[in-house]
Amino acid sequence: MEDNLLNTKQSHFKRVDMLSLKVSGMTCGGCIKAVTKAIQSQDPQAKVEADLASQMVSLETSLSAEQASQIITDAGFPVSQ
Repeated sequence: MEDNLLNTKQSHFKRVDMLSLKVSGMTCGGCIKAVTKAIQSQDPQAKVEADLASQMVSLETSLSAEQASQIITDAGFPVSQ
């Protein structure tokens, strides 16, 4: 019975991955906010950090790399492979 309770609790947790993506076109804090808003619209618990100088975005998210890349690209910031 304890195993069933444990399995039930675990099913509520989402897998979280750390992703680093090269993102073009970010030039200011507004761009970072736009990328953050786009990602968090699909994963509200996501943590987003961006570095304008290197054009890198680091994510802690339950989204796949493909999903995150598409969301950021759709927001107007192309993701490089």
